[in-house]
Amino acid sequence: MTGLSIGQGLSLATGAADLARPDLDFVSLATGMGVPAARARTAEELAQQFRRALLEPGPHLIEAML
Repeated sequence: MTGLSIGQGLSLATGAADLARPDLDFVSLATGMGVPAARARTAEELAQQFRRALLEPGPHLIEAML
């Protein structure tokens, strides 16, 4: 086995912390674990989903798409 160069190690470390890969569907993950979840694409949707989440006990996930 050969060692990694500093650049290769940095590239691997950076890639491991990158939340863009793989594409994760956080709403589906939360729903699959029994947590109510929704996706908001606008500020209005976020406000509406937040109000709805406050009406129910327990955790909620709102994925805000920027």
